[in-house]
This record gives sequence, structure tokens and C-alpha cells, in this order.
Amino acid sequence: MRQWKEDIDLFLEMTNKHWVRMLMGVGVPSILKDIKDTLPMLTSGLTLKEDNFKRLVKVFNEMGYEIEVFPKEVKEGHQNISIKFSLADLNLGLTTNFLVNKSFDEAYKEAEEASLEDQPQLKCKVLNLNDLTRSKIKARRPKDLADVQQLRRINNKK
Repeated sequence: MRQWKEDIDLFLEMTNKHWVRMLMGVGVPSILKDIKDTLPMLTSGLTLKEDNFKRLVKVFNEMGYEIEVFPKEVKEGHQNISIKFSLADLNLGLTTNFLVNKSFDEAYKEAEEASLEDQPQLKCKVLNLNDLTRSKIKARRPKDLADVQQLRRINNKK
């Protein structure tokens, strides 16, 4: 069974290969290398375009998951996707309902490109810190508000 890091690396490799348009909700690229110790859940925002969902199905198929289509609720942005690679690992959340007061395309354009420290060829777009913070504040869940405090601490260390 693969470990969290291997699963995330494979997920990023496959999303790069299939050109899945998504935004990682990590906040700042420099914490990607320590993500498991930084935030309890890695979150990614998806564009709600049908071709993007088809590409994401290919990603999961190549990772060994049997999925043909996503439910209508996901495609319409009413339900998110949560992936748990194993019982011992963290979740990967794929958000379909964006809370940053702008379209996915605008947030994508303003995002930072990041790569994994140990695998620089694995690139992803990361929500900028302001958009990530705004999104978590608007979600108003206790875990998101705790993430905001942690993101602010990380940003102050720079």
C-alpha cells in the first residue's frame, strides 16, 4: 500500500499528465514540502467544466480507482470530493464550491505555480495566500478558522 506522500505525488503527476485544471489550497508554495505537518487536509479547487471532470476520471483510473463519472451534485458545485487514500492517511479534498469572490479562472490566473521540493517536475497551481485565507474565513468552519491562524503564523515567519 502506498503512503500519503507517494499518493499525493502520483496524484500531482497524473493531474499534470492529463492537464486537470485545479488550484491547491495550500496557501504558499514554500510549505508544500511540509504539507503533512502544516495542514490537516490538502484541499484543491476544481473548475466545474465537463472536460476537466473527464480528465480527473482518467487520473483516478490510472491511480487504480474504479470511477466512471462524478455525481451530478459534484459537477454542479453542490458537493465536494473527499479522497482518503488509506485509513491511516490524511484526506485530499477536491472543492467544487469556490469561496473567494471571484471565478475559478480569475483565481487560477492569480495563483502561484509551485512544485514539490523533491520532485520539481511535479507542478501545481496554488491559491495565493489572500484567496486561501478569504476562502477559509468564508467557510467559517472551526478547522478552517484554525487553518487561517496557522497560515498567518507561517506567513509571518517569512
